[in-house]
Amino acid sequence: MSIVAIREPGSEGRWGRLAIMPGMPEAAPEVPVRPLPRRGRIWIALVLAAFLFGVGYLVVTVATRKPGADIVHIAGISEAQEIFGGVPQEGDRLGSSDAPVTVQLFNDIQCGNCAEDFLDAIPTLAEKYGRTAQVKFLYHHYSNSESPTELGFYGAEAAADQGYGWQYIYLFFRNQDEAKRFGVDQNFLDSVAGGIEELNFPEWEEDLEKEGGPNGAISKRLEADEELGSGLGIRYGQAAIVSGPRGTRTIQDGATLSQMEKAIEEVGET
Repeated sequence: MSIVAIREPGSEGRWGRLAIMPGMPEAAPEVPVRPLPRRGRIWIALVLAAFLFGVGYLVVTVATRKPGADIVHIAGISEAQEIFGGVPQEGDRLGSSDAPVTVQLFNDIQCGNCAEDFLDAIPTLAEKYGRTAQVKFLYHHYSNSESPTELGFYGAEAAADQGYGWQYIYLFFRNQDEAKRFGVDQNFLDSVAGGIEELNFPEWEEDLEKEGGPNGAISKRLEADEELGSGLGIRYGQAAIVSGPRGTRTIQDGATLSQMEKAIEEVGET
């Protein structure tokens, strides 16, 4: 049975009392089903096709990507340890503080043209003169760009605070290709620092953040290097000022190994 409302006779527009009408089965209301418009089906097909294409492209990209394409690969780690390990270091100095000859080296680790001169000369000089306490080398960061200080300088100075500044400079120069590929940013500085096995990385990171600000010790040292080089008239490229008991020699515009060896012999003790 179903309960329906009936209209009483003579009562137009009004509904009367409810009555039970036998023999009328209850039926669920039917909801009309409208077919999906043709345009809607087309859009769904397009979205599905785009999704499948995207999945396919991702699979192909992952399958064909070269391993380590997004990772900075630092070369020369073992060489840096062999060259500088065991040679006294303190701050920007390499070699014994009592050495009779001093070589002040001015260079820019972010200068692509300066890397070759450094890599050709310093490993040999460090082994021949630094390890034997005949010469002490002092590194000065001197920019060849319009900016007086560059980001890489700060990473090297933070490493120098732990006695690994020369390793950092060497690795930075060795990996100029990676610097060009990724750009010199914090990630690159971190990667170079990570290549120095004995460096305390958390301490390096904290020192860089704390002392690399406008009034920090690192910033002040870099400003002093810039003023010194400018006052001495240092020009473009690697430069060296070699001083000893018999005088001083200045080498500009790309100081080479042979030039520095000759200057060391000329100013050194007889």
